[in-house]
Amino acid sequence: MEYHEIIIVGAGASGLMCGYLLGRQGRDVCILDKNETAGKKLAATGNGRCNYTNQNMSPACYYGDRKYVEHILERFGPEDAITLFGELGILTREKEGYCYPYNGQAATVREHLVQGCLESGVVFSYNTKVAKILHKKEEAYELRCGGGAIYQCRCLILATGGRANGPLGGDGSGYKLCRSMGHRVTPVLPGLTGLKAEGSEWKQLAGIRMQGKIALYGDGLLLGEEAGEIQIVKDGISGIPVFQLCRLAAEAMEQGKKVTGKIDFIPQMTGSQLEEWLIGHGSRGLSGIVNKKWLPVLTKKGKDPDRLCKVLKEYKVSVSDTFGLEKAQVSAGGVATEEICADTMESLLHPDLYLLGELQDVDGICGGYNLHFAWATAVVCSQHIIETFAKEDKYVTIQPV
Repeated sequence: MEYHEIIIVGAGASGLMCGYLLGRQGRDVCILDKNETAGKKLAATGNGRCNYTNQNMSPACYYGDRKYVEHILERFGPEDAITLFGELGILTREKEGYCYPYNGQAATVREHLVQGCLESGVVFSYNTKVAKILHKKEEAYELRCGGGAIYQCRCLILATGGRANGPLGGDGSGYKLCRSMGHRVTPVLPGLTGLKAEGSEWKQLAGIRMQGKIALYGDGLLLGEEAGEIQIVKDGISGIPVFQLCRLAAEAMEQGKKVTGKIDFIPQMTGSQLEEWLIGHGSRGLSGIVNKKWLPVLTKKGKDPDRLCKVLKEYKVSVSDTFGLEKAQVSAGGVATEEICADTMESLLHPDLYLLGELQDVDGICGGYNLHFAWATAVVCSQHIIETFAKEDKYVTIQPV
């Protein structure tokens, strides 16, 4: 049996940041992770570039309880993230509000966090999967792991991530641990991924990218709208506008609703302007607007300008599914936030139990918002634990987080 003051389960974004912040205060911290190394998903985020925060930060960029999110963002905003990353030795490059490591490498974020933890005395135990948690009031928490290993700690921090992207470690095991502790977990669904659609034309159109605007409906009622580059793949649609709406589609389908969409592939023109263009330029007008792969698909639906205009401005999509959790960048749903203290990240069911990041029922849109939430929950949690220990040891000098 091995004892530590603080044990963090999960060496992802929130777990590493929390470990670093606690370790540099001289706390006895051990991070357990089921993988063979730390930060596997973190090193791959943002196509390997790691968009770690966004200067256009707002609760409106998140799904879940936005009042809860707002409270956390007030404690840790994008400028705080930039400052903290600077302390880690990571210079920031900003483009239209999106913030990246200056060298454009997500691996740098992982390496600097891991190194920061190690230099602060944090201990890592890899290939260690927690199978069971026992809450013993007289001995705090006991963790029983695969292979028979047993750990005990006073403070337990669960930072296991969600179910997205299984190859990088997203197996949802943290939800099982939370349920075993009595926490309610809302339905876990794919977020930030594409949508599968009915029809044979998608295979013909695969590879096309077009600026457009998509509106998504559930049983005929508008769920949301997004604009940007829409990508067509062999079995449906993808791209950032689709990613932003994915959670809404997944929720609606989970509720048994029929999900449909309408895509405006020529949003810079009104319907009448597009029709005038097609009439004025004939067949060349169409080929001058769309990729040649479109031509047989469009002409099959009608050749007169009025019909072509309607198809291009209101292309109908019948959504059959998402691309699933395996391809999702984030999982939507998680531990109900009404069971977590927004001031501390502490469980309202068990003292000295903390829940961080994607494990919570909060997820953001594309643009660094999910990573920012991971950092923010780690900062709020570590501040509370540091203050709690400081009250017990009047000789502790607290460094600003």
